[in-house]
Amino acid sequence: MKMHVWVLSVIISGGIQSVFAEQPMDGMQMQQKTEQVNHAGVGKVVAVDKTNLNVKLEHEAIKSLNWPGMTMNFKVLKAEILEGIKAGDVVNFELKKNIQTGKWLVIRITPKI
Repeated sequence: MKMHVWVLSVIISGGIQSVFAEQPMDGMQMQQKTEQVNHAGVGKVVAVDKTNLNVKLEHEAIKSLNWPGMTMNFKVLKAEILEGIKAGDVVNFELKKNIQTGKWLVIRITPKI
C-alpha cells in the first residue's frame, strides 16, 4: 500500500510540475526575453553626433517594447552605422539592449525607401 501511495504522489507531483511549466512567463523572465532580442523601429533623425556615437531619433511607436512614439537619444554600436545618415532623414533602425550599461543601443540604421 505504501508503494502505491508513493508512486501516486510521484505521478501527481510530476503532473503539477508540468502544469506550472506551461504557465506564461513571469515579469522578470518576460523582461529578460525582451532584452535578448532586437527591436525594429521607424523614425526621423533629429541629430547625429559621430564623435560621441549618438543619434537622436523622433521615432514611431515600437510595439515590441511597448513604447509610444517619442524623441530619444541613442548610443550607436559603432561610427560606421551613422555613415550617410543626417538630420531630417527618415530611417529604419534596430535596437538591442546593451547588457553592460542596461541602455538601448542602435545596431543598425538605414534610410527608409
